[in-house]
Amino acid sequence: MRFDMEEEISNSESSYEMGRRLFAEGVRQFCEGGYFEAHDLWEEFWQELRGPDRVFVQALIHLAVGTCHYENGNMNGARSQLRKATTKLAKYPAGHWGVTTVDWLRWANDILRNRDAATPQGGIPFEDALFPEHVPMAPR
Repeated sequence: MRFDMEEEISNSESSYEMGRRLFAEGVRQFCEGGYFEAHDLWEEFWQELRGPDRVFVQALIHLAVGTCHYENGNMNGARSQLRKATTKLAKYPAGHWGVTTVDWLRWANDILRNRDAATPQGGIPFEDALFPEHVPMAPR
């Protein structure tokens, strides 16, 4: 599932609202095992995002790509992407943008240690209400 930023924004949705929707939908997809879909959504959001939180979203993209590699049996690709994800994600506090970074880091580290990293029952916790009130996006 791919969102078209131009089309969506022209339909009266602000870039902030669009960004929030892409981010939240990416989290939902990831929690439901749609790692590739999460990657696509977060990457589309990341391309429009400005400011220091681009690194945070990039960490989630690495996490999703690494998990895709893991599921496909490509442990070298998984390790490479998950190391990037953990290095970047570890710099953010628990609850950043509603993401329980501790649980997400545990997920990545379990894969890196070759442990079973099945998605926890109910997915990885996320609190949409903690999404920031202002997210700098590319000018339109």
